[in-house]
Amino acid sequence: MAEKKNETLIKIKSVYKQNKKLILGSSAAIIILLISLGTYFFYQHIISGLPSLDELENPKQSLASNVISADGEVIGQFFRENRREISIDSIPSFVVDALVSTEDRKFYDHWGVDLERFVKAMIKTVFLGKKEGASTITQQLAKNLYDLKIARENLFQTGVRKIREWFTAVQIEQTYTKKEILQMYLNNSFFGNRAYGIEMAAQHYFDKSAKDLTLPEAAVFIGLLKSHVYYNPIRRPENALRRRNVVLYNMMDNGILTEAQYDTLKQEPLKLASTVANGGVQSTLAPHFVEYVRRQLESMSDKYKFNLYEDGLVIYTTLDTRMQAIANKVTAEHLEEYQKLFDKYWNWNKNKATLDDIVNKAIKNDKNYIAAKGEERKKIFNGLKNSEAYVDSIKRIAQTIEVGFLCLDATNGEMKAMVGGKNQDFNYGLNHVTQTRRQPGSAFKPIVYTAALDNGLYPAYPILNQEFDYDGWNPHNFDNSTSGFMTLREGLRQSENLISARLIIEGHVELWKIGQLASKLGIKSKLDLVPSISLGTS
Repeated sequence: MAEKKNETLIKIKSVYKQNKKLILGSSAAIIILLISLGTYFFYQHIISGLPSLDELENPKQSLASNVISADGEVIGQFFRENRREISIDSIPSFVVDALVSTEDRKFYDHWGVDLERFVKAMIKTVFLGKKEGASTITQQLAKNLYDLKIARENLFQTGVRKIREWFTAVQIEQTYTKKEILQMYLNNSFFGNRAYGIEMAAQHYFDKSAKDLTLPEAAVFIGLLKSHVYYNPIRRPENALRRRNVVLYNMMDNGILTEAQYDTLKQEPLKLASTVANGGVQSTLAPHFVEYVRRQLESMSDKYKFNLYEDGLVIYTTLDTRMQAIANKVTAEHLEEYQKLFDKYWNWNKNKATLDDIVNKAIKNDKNYIAAKGEERKKIFNGLKNSEAYVDSIKRIAQTIEVGFLCLDATNGEMKAMVGGKNQDFNYGLNHVTQTRRQPGSAFKPIVYTAALDNGLYPAYPILNQEFDYDGWNPHNFDNSTSGFMTLREGLRQSENLISARLIIEGHVELWKIGQLASKLGIKSKLDLVPSISLGTS
């Protein structure tokens, strides 16, 4: 028995020796495979999502382009992220104190990640069900500065994103000083109302530069970092005030404020600017001019390789804000005056065909009419057509007069003021200066008078201010007035239709000469050279 046992052991040892190399080789292959899979996983899910060295050293920031008037005022902006950078040296020190006290008290001691804080936050979240943030200021900057987000995150992907933040935060700490990190953080954080960066936020909410902020105002912004929706001072002032006081308490708790200072500051009311800027508004003083500038620059962007909405351009223009303010005021007054005159003059009963065309067009553009089909569409059409309220609303819109006003420096062609429409607060829409082709009306009369003077007439030449019939054409003065003879000078001064019309029908000036003179003066539109051209009908 002993001999058989020894033989068995000898055979086992022999087999082991024979397969030892094979077993060791297989184990090594499995280990190499696991390492390779781990490396591949780490690269695919972690490293590939990190910013490059060039991106770290030259972070791409979207900056608003500012439109500047000739007298040095900002009259408009173009942006995707409304941002204006400011140096950390221009920001009051208490802004940084409030930020560090609330968001990251160990900011000056850690290397980008606060592991102790992270572990404590995880314990509270997992075991106590109390969610607590553990991101450092540097981690938050990494998330703001680089696209580390993952769409529709699950628990695994959230972990991947957090690891990316840690790696990026460590790289940021190795690349920049603490002071530079704070400057980038305050210039990149989103404060709601489409305001990116503390300078833009200060302009929006308090109508001042960040360098002029008070401590309670700065505390509002630090509070907004937690949630720009829930603590929005415009829509939820009570929440914003409560969060502001939490920030002030954190400063006291961190030894920055005394208890007496805290008690005083927390009593201050929330005081926003009288008119809080609406994020995204390009211009309020000269909206149609700013939109005109935008169109001009967009057409040049490909050629000159710039991004109007992200490159932080400074665009200098010829507009004068003082002249623009006057233009806005006088056109509004002029419209109000002339709307009353037009309403008094206009009679829909005499223009039934015009009304029918306008109403029919409006109905066919109605969304309910467009969506309907067959009999339903016919029913909607007839219903609106026979609705007195609907027709009256169309009348009011059609009867509303518009305006197009442009002030030029005649010596060099510079635009000094532009009013592109009745609604001067509207940023887009039709610009009645640059985007419409209208009859010039009385603005064309000086060309007719100039042609008459070229033909030998003189300013005191008398013309009969009486109505006439010329092959069925019988024009009237605007107020239907008539009189005896009137000089050319007076006829032009009062812009009388009958005087300029008679210059043509009485043969004082030829139609071809009017066309020729208009062309010499720079008018490129095709003119219909008929007698009514004297009233600017072309």
